[in-house]
Amino acid sequence: MSFLPSPGHLLGADLWTGDLQTIIQNRMPDHELQLWEHFPSSLSQMIEWATIAQHPSAPDRRRSHMLVYKTLPVPEPCNVLFLVSVCIYGFLDKFCVGDFGNWNSDCARAAYAVQSLSISSMGNMAAWQNQVERLNLAATFASRILKIPLPSIQFQHHLHMQRKVFTKHLSDLEESRAQHVTRNATAQNVHVPSLPEPPWEWNRPLEILEMQGDGSITAIHEVLLSHGDFVKIDTEFDLIIIRTHATQTHLCVFLTCKQILRLQSAGPSQACNPHSNLRQIINSVATAYRNSNSDIHPKRDQTHANQPIY
Repeated sequence: MSFLPSPGHLLGADLWTGDLQTIIQNRMPDHELQLWEHFPSSLSQMIEWATIAQHPSAPDRRRSHMLVYKTLPVPEPCNVLFLVSVCIYGFLDKFCVGDFGNWNSDCARAAYAVQSLSISSMGNMAAWQNQVERLNLAATFASRILKIPLPSIQFQHHLHMQRKVFTKHLSDLEESRAQHVTRNATAQNVHVPSLPEPPWEWNRPLEILEMQGDGSITAIHEVLLSHGDFVKIDTEFDLIIIRTHATQTHLCVFLTCKQILRLQSAGPSQACNPHSNLRQIINSVATAYRNSNSDIHPKRDQTHANQPIY
């Protein structure tokens, strides 16, 4: 995994607020970074650091191109390609990261099943803009190497990430069927739905972790995540070539989430869903309105309460 630097720090930690700076620096000391972990700051650096490779047997030809390291993270084997993976910091906004994401158990819609999340800056604009610029640098690099234009700026305010719940494997179909039967027979969770038949293969749960007070890392369940948690996301670039009906071609660059690490839990005010706060305000206004109406138009029993009884 590579880290997005700022002009003053290899991890970009100096642009975050005080307590977040400490968390980032304690998690990954910058002096321990290797060359391939230093994300470039310019196109000239990117040329020496990364390249575009093409998967020879990708089931979806639109997604056959990959952003890979030019300098290998390990010395061997030399014929292995490593996808560029970057670390992004931010505050959890919306997320759907359960084992099967948004899948509704309809096997016919396995191709559309995704786990997803979005993160935001929570006011840390300098740190956020620095990350966004580095991500757009990668998108620009891919566009120029492939000589396919980008339709617009790819990364801006909120960063949205997805991960496919199922992968389609067109080769080794018989082996996939055998694995499918074995996987279903040994399922430990009685709530696991009936999985799609091959060539679809479940990508297993998304890894969700939390850093404890002593610095140790433990796995946690997705229900423990909250809006406003400060997280570190391990993500890869997903390059998709889009051809429109007008025979125009452009490149879209998305982010695929690989791992979520919660570094700091949200405070009480951050963890509240903003929509629930809005509902509370609406309910308060409605209650005040009803009370004011009851003063102006009292109930019939109240109108005659002080009148004599005949």
